Amino acid sequence: MDFATLSDVTPLPQNDGPVTPVCSIAYTSTFIKSFDYLRALLKADERSERAFDLTTQCLKLNPANYTVWHFRRRCLIALSGDGDGDDGSGCGGGGTIDVDRIEKDLEWTDNLGGTNPKNYQLWYHRRALLEFRFEGKSVRESEEEAALLLSVAQKELEYVDKILEDDSKNYHAWSHRQWIIRTLDNPTLWSTEIQYSHSKILSDPRNNSAWSQRWFALHEGSTIATDSSKTSTILSLEKAKEEANYALSGAKVDPYNESPWRYLIGIVMEQRRRARRAEDDADAEHLAESSELVRESIKEIREMKRSMEHPLQPLPSEGGVSVSLLSALVDLLEIFADERESSEEAKALFGELAVEDPVRRKYWRRREREISKKILLVV
Repeated sequence: MDFATLSDVTPLPQNDGPVTPVCSIAYTSTFIKSFDYLRALLKADERSERAFDLTTQCLKLNPANYTVWHFRRRCLIALSGDGDGDDGSGCGGGGTIDVDRIEKDLEWTDNLGGTNPKNYQLWYHRRALLEFRFEGKSVRESEEEAALLLSVAQKELEYVDKILEDDSKNYHAWSHRQWIIRTLDNPTLWSTEIQYSHSKILSDPRNNSAWSQRWFALHEGSTIATDSSKTSTILSLEKAKEEANYALSGAKVDPYNESPWRYLIGIVMEQRRRARRAEDDADAEHLAESSELVRESIKEIREMKRSMEHPLQPLPSEGGVSVSLLSALVDLLEIFADERESSEEAKALFGELAVEDPVRRKYWRRREREISKKILLVV
């Protein structure tokens, strides 16, 4: 940056307190000069082009400085000539930002993010900029508007994909991706995301973030309703069967991978919760059908367990018993705790888990004691 443009500004040094620091940070001269000028402009509340350029300089020196990012957004609003940028959130409440400036700043953060893929402030800044594009708009207003917003979203999703190619478990990237899709709530984005998560699972079956994304996309971003006053997107029984088979297929590829097993339990338990809320005949039928889904899953897992105990070919490097498989099996068996055969099998498996999974031995022993009490009550 050309500091000559700031010749009329008196730098404001950092205040380290009344005494000399015991161990001061060895800032470079450029760092000290840049932030001294920034403090002066902040104090004067100057939101000009040179102030904006100075934030660029400061963020290159310290990309994690939240104050600089916030001031940058206020400058963008002021330079767009709409609002004074006083909204504390920095997300558009105090004005708006020109589309061209948004696009240029997204491109700039793209370049800066190359060496800072897990910088929270950078991800938040991208979201704040996009909120100006999405605010108050609906993809259902018109075909033209829908196409425009969809193209903006797809471009940003491409950026996120680029980040995930380097780090497929980057939480910030997955969270940003979910925010985009949930915000626009476009049917095309939901369906495309199911395929996207599938591709990520294929490339790395142990990527739990990809399994979670599949759940998110299938349920269109809704969360589990904890009481009858709330609604949530619940899969149909037919779709649940497809997803249960999908999970079991993933588990067969690698039975030691916990991700497909937990995904299976989530799918099954969702159907059980739905059936338990039921009070009419139709829901009673659903309860019976969901019970059949559980039994079919148990049957599949038992067969996998037997094949692992008597393998026709060498097992993966882990070898031996799959704790994830046994854990999923007991979770499903406990659904039928009122049946002695299921309870007895679950009890035996808890004993096996206490041996095979020593880190959680006390946990498995406690569940073993609990199922033992239930067995005494079974007629």
